[in-house]
Amino acid sequence: MEICGYPHYENVCSNILQFYLNPNNDHGLRDLVLSSLLKLIDTDFKFDNDFEEIKVYREYKTIKDNRLDLLILTENYAVGIENKIFHHLHNDLNDYMKTVESFCYNSRKPICIVLSLNKLTSKEDIEKLKINDFINVTYEHLFKNIKHNIGKYLSNSNISYINHFTDFIKSIENLTPKTMENKVLWTFFKNNSEAIQDLTDSFIEYKNSLNQKIYQLNDTISKNEFAPLADKQWIYKEPKLLVLVHDYTIKSKYKVSIDTYIGINGWEIQLFGRNNQSTDFIFNTMCKVNDFLPKPFENYERNNRLIYERFETDVDLSVIAKSLTDLLTRVENYKKRTDENNDI
Repeated sequence: MEICGYPHYENVCSNILQFYLNPNNDHGLRDLVLSSLLKLIDTDFKFDNDFEEIKVYREYKTIKDNRLDLLILTENYAVGIENKIFHHLHNDLNDYMKTVESFCYNSRKPICIVLSLNKLTSKEDIEKLKINDFINVTYEHLFKNIKHNIGKYLSNSNISYINHFTDFIKSIENLTPKTMENKVLWTFFKNNSEAIQDLTDSFIEYKNSLNQKIYQLNDTISKNEFAPLADKQWIYKEPKLLVLVHDYTIKSKYKVSIDTYIGINGWEIQLFGRNNQSTDFIFNTMCKVNDFLPKPFENYERNNRLIYERFETDVDLSVIAKSLTDLLTRVENYKKRTDENNDI
């Protein structure tokens, strides 16, 4: 099973956590699990799903060649997680702590966690946590926070992955000392592995079909015909994302771009600047020209990008092409006017 790995409880659980802790994975729950965990420790924790990068490592090699179950790196945090379900806390927490702190240059904040089935209560464990700046979080508290927060994440999520995660939660909750011996959790993994693999394969096939639409759109919109003044028309490629990009230079210094992409939640066409100066120019100059946008500027959703249009995934490609070429025409006309004025 792709998100589980192999039959050892702690390893299996850590693999599942790695999958759901990464907001960019296909579960669609974004930062639900990440924020639910870290806000138990730091109430100020925030993660920008749209613009912040994150890496989640499994079995990360430490300074002393040990293995840390999970290492999470965001722009502002370095988080080490030791996952404890069955075993005693015999790990070298000092080594883990120093490994996490080694990533805390600039403004990163270190957080070290022992995630356990039951609260650690022995005097030895408590002292070990305290000396090495580790915090004990139980699965019970994590799941309680997830259940409290999940409502606002459901609209964009993948229902199949929610169902599997719910089963995972139930399986962990059933792991009392008595039921541990019954291997309930691994039985669940084993019995559902084929269905989950089929689901994963089908979802990958679906994502690939969406990516093909970007290539089709690129073929439909000829740069020479619809964007002759653009610096470049190209496709930005990531393993899980394709974006049709049009880059412009306005007044010889403002870098203005249009991104068109499709995901499981639909199409989106965005107008944005490549730097702060260009973003300020778009919002405070370009968009304030009366005929530049078809609707009043205040009616558009925006953060550091202006969302020009959104469409459902199944809308005909001609509708996307029409909307994109409309925006291209507006940018082309604006650039032509400003270039002519500069020549005078």
